[in-house]
Amino acid sequence: MKLTKKKLEQLIIEEYVRRIGDEGKPTNYPEYADKLTTLAKSDPVQAASLADSLDEPLDIEFNPANMKTFDLPSPLQKFFLSPEYELHFDFLMEEHGSSLLEEPDITELYLYAMNKGLDLEDTRRKIMKSYETILQHEHVYGEKFLDAMRDAMILRSKKRSF
Repeated sequence: MKLTKKKLEQLIIEEYVRRIGDEGKPTNYPEYADKLTTLAKSDPVQAASLADSLDEPLDIEFNPANMKTFDLPSPLQKFFLSPEYELHFDFLMEEHGSSLLEEPDITELYLYAMNKGLDLEDTRRKIMKSYETILQHEHVYGEKFLDAMRDAMILRSKKRSF
């Protein structure tokens, strides 16, 4: 296979990644590109600052083996840890409703709030927010959401029993 100049450039570029925001930026000073890339290895903050002052894109060496990853909690996981869901779950456990998918009865909401000594309107607002979020997720995710909700309820029930 013959290695053309274009193929060689492509192979070299695959080893580098432009920082976010510099993807389409043209290289104005090609003589500084290697120096900025080298500087980015030892001092990325200074390299970024210098590249910005020169209005030059910054190419960073990319090694997928050293890539750091982290998990972001999904909106669904955040919801199951929210105070609104906690209150809605407790509302059901106190037998003021029969299902998370059933619209809470206003009378039961006020009875629950009075029994717990909670603000009536705040309790209604939080439980209704939880109910509406559940309906939205159930509509979007269907069975997948119902399985996740079931698992969350089982875990929460186990925690309550201890």
